[in-house]
Amino acid sequence: MKRFIILFFISVFIGSFNLSAQDEVSDTTEISDTTEIIQDAIDACIAMRDAAATGDNAALLKSAEDLQACGPVNFNGLYCQDDTILSVNGHLVFDEAFADSLANGRDAYRHADDLNRSAAHRGRTANGAILTRTCFVKAGQSTKYSFYSKGRQELAVVAEAGGLLTMRVHVTNNAGLNEWHNDTTDVKKGRPQRKTAFNLPNNRLNTVDLEVINCTNRDISFVVISN
Repeated sequence: MKRFIILFFISVFIGSFNLSAQDEVSDTTEISDTTEIIQDAIDACIAMRDAAATGDNAALLKSAEDLQACGPVNFNGLYCQDDTILSVNGHLVFDEAFADSLANGRDAYRHADDLNRSAAHRGRTANGAILTRTCFVKAGQSTKYSFYSKGRQELAVVAEAGGLLTMRVHVTNNAGLNEWHNDTTDVKKGRPQRKTAFNLPNNRLNTVDLEVINCTNRDISFVVISN
């Protein structure tokens, strides 16, 4: 009888351990899959930026297809904290319609605002795993945005050709969370693209404040990419 009881508790312990391990693997897989998708979106936006700068129409269309394959949805939950929303006319819009228009000889830069507004009203795709939104920042200045998030947060910005950016991220919630996730490399010089990732509480909404600093002496557009 004693042997039976011991074997019973051992089997319960092993079963519990296996369930816990399965949950851990499941969580890891989900994070890994999301990371892969957002990196694909970052790479597609970089390729679109470079193709637009060099006038390589074939590469431009390919980058648009690659971005669309990520299932992007416009980041409508990204709220600009600036007093004035500036025009992106004359600048790159990181969107398939813009790339298609530019590759087919139309003056997409002149109509960038219209194309950006169209992207904002576009419906949710079948995937919807990635959020993107083209934004604008004046020369030598910064722009601030905020959005709500919970769980695993992955965030990136990619500047149009010639742009160099630095990113500051501040996270808070009503339970006292107060974290910074700022760039620490080439902060004054800036980089053409930036990314960060961090974990947030799952049981409440957290406010993410994003500041993007333009380290160049020219106005630039950039895209915000989030999971």
